[in-house]
Order: sequence, then structure tokens, then C-alpha cells
Amino acid sequence: MLSSSTVDGGAASSPDAGQEAAAAEAGQDPAAAAAAIAAIETLAGQSSCYQYSWKDRGQMPIGYIKGVALVFARAVCHQTRSDVLIVSEAKTADTAKDALAQYSSTYLALGMSNSVAGVDTLRHAYTLLLGLGMRESSGEHCCGRDTSASNTSSDSAEAGAWQTSWDSHGASTELPKLFAHYQADATGCLLDTFAEGVTCSAANWADFGSGDGRTFQQMEKECPAFAAEYAAVMIRVDGGSVGHYGPLRTKAAEVRPECDAMFEDVQAVVQKTPSVCGVL
Repeated sequence: MLSSSTVDGGAASSPDAGQEAAAAEAGQDPAAAAAAIAAIETLAGQSSCYQYSWKDRGQMPIGYIKGVALVFARAVCHQTRSDVLIVSEAKTADTAKDALAQYSSTYLALGMSNSVAGVDTLRHAYTLLLGLGMRESSGEHCCGRDTSASNTSSDSAEAGAWQTSWDSHGASTELPKLFAHYQADATGCLLDTFAEGVTCSAANWADFGSGDGRTFQQMEKECPAFAAEYAAVMIRVDGGSVGHYGPLRTKAAEVRPECDAMFEDVQAVVQKTPSVCGVL
């Protein structure tokens, strides 16, 4: 089980020696990869997206935008991964479950087409994902459950930046697979990155119940890259008008074009320096 003292924050800011060696062995340039990571973090932190003041939430934590930018970069690197393929699918007609269908008129007004599967749709999904996390938690990876609600069972207690609960895991076969992957290997969690600019209280770290549900709450907070990838799948399979997330049901989560532009810049960095994929 993960713990706050043992979770590896990942290789976001400075790839460790093992990752550099792996990149070199694969014929990649570890220095170029490290420079690309730094470039992604810099462009995210200097973007108009970061400067935006979200409705009723204000400016996002610097670690949140850097972290989600790196998770998106990882998805661009691995577009054939089964969970990424779900997020990248063309918009369906299922407004009840698919957030891209639910937000169809919003995307249309912004000129963001999701009619074709691929990296553009992936990017637009992450643009909504970023806004969802701001609405749910103000971008704080360690956010605990809504204390005004009674959802204190291990299955129903919400956790993390996207306030997801374990009772969501049946929505797609990809969700338990992501859970198992990060439970076994936390090296890609990016905790150190997401934690920048965030203060976590003891109440935030409190988990409820037992078993997989309790572990899930812990991972949502201590392994925010997992939380992001899990929520990215969720918005496509259970993110519509009757889905898991209140801000998607009511369309309160914002889709900001300046954030899509930021992700497009991240996409360009990955495409220019594919060796970055070796350290993401």
C-alpha cells in the first residue's frame, strides 16, 4: 500500500539515474528528455491557462497545471495504450455517459471538434479534465471527501483532485487495470510535481473504510498521476448528464481555450523530442 512517506513523486523535474540509463540504452538522449520535461513545466507555468481565474475557484496551484501537463504528455507518448485509446475516441452520442457528448455545444462554440478519434480529441478531453479538477477540488491533489456529505464508506468516499470514489471502478475494465498498475508501481505518480503550491491538512489525508476502497482513496491523493489518468477515462465512460461527477452533470466545469492551447504546446514538445517519453 502507498504511504505519504514512500510514494515516489516521479521523474518530472529531474529524471533519476535509472531512467537516464534506460533512455541512453534505448538510444535516446537523456539530456534532451530532461530539457523537454523542464520545457513542459515552464510553458505550463507561464501559460495564459495558469493565469486564468476559474469561476468561484480562482487561480490554480502551479503544481496542478504542471502535473496535468505532464500526464497529458505521457498520454501523447502512449496513444496506443488501451486507456488512452478510450479517452481519444471520437465523441459518442451518449450524453448520459460521455462528457464530450454532454459538452458538445460548448466544444462546438469554441471550434473544438471531437468528431475524429486521435490526439486532438485526447487534448480536448484533457482540457475538460483540467477544468473538472478545478471545480471539484481547486486543483488540490490531497483533497479529501466532501465533509458536508455522508459518503464515508470505503466505496463512496471521494478523494483527490477529481473527487472520484471507488464505486466508479465498474464503469470500464480499464479502471481496475490502472488501479492495479499504480498499486504495484508508484514510480510515475508525480506527487512532488502536483504538490507544488498545495498545503495539505491532516483532515485531507484521512481515509475511510477498509480494503480496496480505502487504498483507492489513498492512491487518489498520493498518486495524482493515477488520479488524472483514472478520471480521464471516467469522463468518457461515466461523465455525462447522469455520470459520476456533479460538475459535469451540471456543466459547471469550464472548458478554457487557453488551456487547450497550453496542451497543444505540450503536444508539440513531445513531438519534437520523443525521447521525453522514456522518462515520462
